[in-house]
Amino acid sequence: EYAMQSFFGRMNLSWDDKYLFEANIRRDGTSRFAKGSRRWGVFPSFSAGWRISEEDFFNASWLPNLKVRASYGSLGNNAVGNYEYQAVYNAANYVLNNNLFVGFAQTALSNAALTWESTYISNIGLDFDLFDFKFGGSIEAFDKVTKNILIDLPAPLVVGNASIPKQNAAEVQNRGIELNLNYRDQVGEFSYNIGGNFTFVDNRVTRYKGEERTINGSNLIQEGYAINTQYILLTDRLIQTQEDLDMVTQMIADAPIDPSTGNQRNPFAAYGTPTLGDFLYKDTNEDGVINDDDRVTVGHGTAPRVSYGINLGFNWKGFDFSALLQGTSGLHTVWRDIYNTTGVRWGYQINQEIAEGRWYEGRTDATYPRLLNYVDSRNLRASDFWLQNKAYMRLKNVQLGYTIPREITQKFKVETLRVYGSLENYLTFTQYKGFDPEVSGTQYPTLKQALLGLNISF
Repeated sequence: EYAMQSFFGRMNLSWDDKYLFEANIRRDGTSRFAKGSRRWGVFPSFSAGWRISEEDFFNASWLPNLKVRASYGSLGNNAVGNYEYQAVYNAANYVLNNNLFVGFAQTALSNAALTWESTYISNIGLDFDLFDFKFGGSIEAFDKVTKNILIDLPAPLVVGNASIPKQNAAEVQNRGIELNLNYRDQVGEFSYNIGGNFTFVDNRVTRYKGEERTINGSNLIQEGYAINTQYILLTDRLIQTQEDLDMVTQMIADAPIDPSTGNQRNPFAAYGTPTLGDFLYKDTNEDGVINDDDRVTVGHGTAPRVSYGINLGFNWKGFDFSALLQGTSGLHTVWRDIYNTTGVRWGYQINQEIAEGRWYEGRTDATYPRLLNYVDSRNLRASDFWLQNKAYMRLKNVQLGYTIPREITQKFKVETLRVYGSLENYLTFTQYKGFDPEVSGTQYPTLKQALLGLNISF
């Protein structure tokens, strides 16, 4: 069974409307960790602010509000199994004198040193309002570090087939800035506002497995890189001419000697010798052989580095309008599936761009490689050719409404009556060739909606 206990305390202080301070502390305990100090985690946080605009020396009528603030806080995570800290026995079969018996054995190693995974966030910011509070905003910088991340480390062969518990052995850092701005004003009966927000985040794995790396498909996790950095081949060209074929022939002629056999190596043994309509991948490590060792890191992982939003609206003589745009950038991903591929089979589909752009005999201006049976993956390796830019800007919502004057609605015993129409997710600007840049591959895309409605109050 699993049990958890928590204690939480808070203190708030402020004086002279100038100085603000708040402190919190929580102490969490979980039965997922061994008894003693490792079972309990203490996670403090505090924030402080200074209203500079309230000071006597501050004299700027155009800047009625100016505040600086700072904060620091921590949180814990106990995402492990219930019994990974202690040795447990499970039923296990064994053979004795050619007979099968049921016994008990320790099928999983324990780690009594397991403890809380902790996240520490530091933040410093500036809040301001200008021009009689018409223009305002905030800017802040943050540093988020997650330590003692619970991960699976490689196990020595001496443990046999016993499973290995998680260990507190990784660390990830996220640094960035956030900016929020808003302007609002009124001219006669026309009032309007426009605002926006911008966030930049730099993600980096600062501790993992030393020089060892974890590769899952085209994603890599390694110290010094963003989480799930793309680890892919680089494409030199699509072979379409005799000159291209001559380059392949020359690479075979210049291939290095295998010291173990004394024979010349086949530089294309890993993926197959390319011919007309195939990719020629780059020999990035310049060893004369094209294989997985030629993969390089590209991009900054599978999370966007930049996120932003823009909102605007107005009110005029009963009419109201609002719009929200949202987007991201700094995100690339290898996308290749049954829709976006040159590997064909019964039941597969390819899009029109690939069908018309594929290489075929006699063509020298193809934009895609030749179509091959899906089991021949020479042109389907994770490479920069299949790398997609998932940056986008989307009109998330736009709404126009009209509130009928009260002198009309009250004749029908109605306090307010508003008619409106709205569009959701109707426009998306992107270079991404998939269904939806907000989802992965061909997963169900974000719905578009058109709405007409009434708001009535009596």
